[in-house]
Amino acid sequence: MNNSAVEVFLNRFPVKRLTEAERTVQTYTYTFNPSPEPGKEYSAINRITWNIGTPGVRFGSTIITKQPIAERYLQGENWLLKPQGTQLLDLNNSNEKEALERLERRWLGWKLRQTSEKYRLENSPEGGFIWWNLDKTILQGLGWEVHTGVCLDISIHHSGVVLTEIDIHHRFYTSWTLEQWLQTYPDLSINWVRNTYNDRSWKFERISDENPETVMIPSGSLADYHRNLENNQAKETEISNAKVVYVSSKGNQEIPHLSTRLQPSITMEMLSCLQDRGSQEAAKVFKQIRQSSQVRFDRGRDIAKWLASKIYHVEKQINPQKAEGIMLRNKFPLLITKSKKVYRPEASFKQGCFRTGEKQFGCLDLTGNGDWSELIRNKLEDLAQKSGVDILLEPAKKTTDLPDSLLTRKQFWQDWANQGTHTVLVITPWLQNTEKSRLQREALEANIALQFMQPMSKPDNYRAVNIILGLLLKAKWQPVGLEPLQDEYAAELVIGFDAGTNRNLYYGTSAFAILANGQSLGWELPEAQPGEKLSGQAVLNTVANIINRFQRIENRLPKRILLLRDGIVQRDEFESAIALLQQDHIAVDLLGVRKSGAGRMAVIKQTSGNLIDVLPGTAVLSHDGETFRIVTSEAKAGGSARPLQVLRDYGDAPLEILARQIDRLCLLNPASGYSVSRLPYVIHFADKMAKIVQRIGEVGVLQGIDRQKIFFA
Repeated sequence: MNNSAVEVFLNRFPVKRLTEAERTVQTYTYTFNPSPEPGKEYSAINRITWNIGTPGVRFGSTIITKQPIAERYLQGENWLLKPQGTQLLDLNNSNEKEALERLERRWLGWKLRQTSEKYRLENSPEGGFIWWNLDKTILQGLGWEVHTGVCLDISIHHSGVVLTEIDIHHRFYTSWTLEQWLQTYPDLSINWVRNTYNDRSWKFERISDENPETVMIPSGSLADYHRNLENNQAKETEISNAKVVYVSSKGNQEIPHLSTRLQPSITMEMLSCLQDRGSQEAAKVFKQIRQSSQVRFDRGRDIAKWLASKIYHVEKQINPQKAEGIMLRNKFPLLITKSKKVYRPEASFKQGCFRTGEKQFGCLDLTGNGDWSELIRNKLEDLAQKSGVDILLEPAKKTTDLPDSLLTRKQFWQDWANQGTHTVLVITPWLQNTEKSRLQREALEANIALQFMQPMSKPDNYRAVNIILGLLLKAKWQPVGLEPLQDEYAAELVIGFDAGTNRNLYYGTSAFAILANGQSLGWELPEAQPGEKLSGQAVLNTVANIINRFQRIENRLPKRILLLRDGIVQRDEFESAIALLQQDHIAVDLLGVRKSGAGRMAVIKQTSGNLIDVLPGTAVLSHDGETFRIVTSEAKAGGSARPLQVLRDYGDAPLEILARQIDRLCLLNPASGYSVSRLPYVIHFADKMAKIVQRIGEVGVLQGIDRQKIFFA
C-alpha cells in the first residue's frame, strides 16, 4: 500500500518508568456467600475493590493490589478474601498489562483525591478521570456556566513507561431546565444534573410517570417539599409542569426530584450534537471556548509535569509522545453513484443514485398549505430522472385528513399503506418530540416511514438535499455506494452493533450491515432486554440473519466478515457468533470502536512551528498490532478533531487494512449531502436506530417493517 508517513504528536506524556518492584502485585482470591444475582457478578466484585482500604482491581479470578490488604479488610458482609502471595506482571502479556494499567489508574485516582480542595476528581464514563477546577466561568451574553478541567488517563508501554493522557475538558450548564431539555432533545441522554436553586449536583438516573403530589418522602409529598423549601420555594407552575425524575449522589440510593427544578449538565460532545442540529446558541458557546491544538498540548504538558513531580516524585523534562502516523486517504473519490465516482452524496443529484427503491411517495402537510414543497418536488423529480426511474408524488394530504381519535388514525395510516405508499414526507411546524414520536409510531405500525421537515421561509438547497436523502433512504434507495478495498483481508460484509439504552432497557444488539461496495443489507433489532452488555444469543441471531441476506444476493457464504461494536467488546458477547462463523470457515475480524479515549493527534505546522490538527484519514497503528487511533472527520467549531480509538478483539487482518476499512466506512454517510461521519457508517446507523426506538418507546411496532427501509435516517 502507498502510504504517506507523517510525524504525529499524541497528547500522551511519559512521566515514569516502573521498576520490577512496582510491577509486582499482591493477589487475593474471593468467595461470596450468598452468591451475587446472575448478571451482577462484575458489579459485586467491583464493590469489593472499593472496600479494602487500598486501591485494588479485579484480575481474572483474583483481586490485585499494590500494597497488602490489612487484616480487618479481608472480610465483608457477603465476601471473603484469601491472600495468594505476589505476582510479577508481564507487560508483554496483554491481559497482565491491562490489569496493571487498571491498578495504576485506580492508585492515581486515590492519590489525586488527596490533593488541593481547589480540584475535584470524578470518574469518567469513558475510562480514567475528569479532574475539575472548581472555579467557573460565565460566558458573556449567553448566561451559560462553564466548568473546566482535564480528562486524565494512563497507559503503560510494554517497556514499563507510564504515559499520562491529558486533554482539556468542559462541562456546561445552560439556562434550560431538565424538563425543557427532555422535551426538546429526548434522544440526547443526560448523565448529570444540578439544582436550579443551588449548586448541588446529582447523577441523573431515570424518568418516572409518577405525580409530584402523590410521591411521598419522609417530610410529606415531593410537591409539598419543594413548595416549602426554605428560601427556595417552588412556583406552582414548576410543580404542575414537572416530571418526577430520580437522581442519586455518590452511588447512594435514588431519590425523587422535579424536572423543572434541575438543570442538565452538557458535555462538549452533546454541544457538538446541538450545533449539528442548527443551534446558533451552541455555535456561540463554541466560539467562546475554542482551544487550539497548541493550547491543549501546552496544558497537557503542564499537568503531566505536575503529576511527575508531586505524585510520582520524578523531576524530568516532559514532552508529548511522538509516533509515526500514516495518511490513509488519497485525492481520488471513493463514493459511487449511477454514473461516476464522487466525493460527496450531494453529487448523486447530478449523477443519479447508486441504487433505486420505492417509486411512490406520499406527503402529509400539517402547515395548512396543502401541497408539496416546490423545491423538494422539483429536486426529487429531477433526481429520479437522473437515476433512470419514474416516480409518483401523490397529492398531499392535509391536517383535516388526519383523524383525532386513535382508532381512526390507525385506519388512516393502514389505508394509506394499502394504496402502496410506504414513505411519506411530513411538512410540519415545530413539533414536540412526544408528538413526533407518536406520528412515527402510528405510521410504522402500518409499515410507513416518515421524513419530517419544517417549512422553508426561503429556498434552502442545503436543507433540501439532506431532507431528500433522508426520504430516499427510508424508501430503500441508496444515493451512493463505496468503492471496495482491493485486498484479500478486506471484508465482504460489515456489521455494526450499538449498545443503546434508555436507562431501563438495553437495545444492545441494534445492528446495521452493508456489503463491501456499500450496498445496504438492512438492520436488525431484537426485543429490548435488561442487562449490562450485549446479548450473545441476539448477536448470534443477528449475524445469522444478515449472512442469510448475503447468501440470497451472492448465492454463497461470505469469505470474510468485519464486526464492529460501538464501545468496548465485553466477554461472551461475540463468542457464539465467532464459533458459528468458524464452523463455516468464514474469516472474521471483531473491533471495538470508541468515540473517546483516543486523546488528540497533532502535527507541526511548518510555517509557524505550532501544533495543529492532523488531516482526516490520519492513523497511528500500535506496534503490537492490536489497536489504532484514527481521525476520520474535521474538527468541530469547539477545537481540535477527536480521533477514534479502535481495539482489535479477534481476527488476523493486518491493522492497516482494518484502519483503511474504518476510514472508508466513515466516508460513506449517505444521509448527509455534504459531511462525512465521525463513526463508521454501520455503527453510526445502528446508533441512530437505537436512539429513534428509544424515543418511540416500543420495539414491537417494527415487526412489519422491511429491514431495507432505513426508517431512522
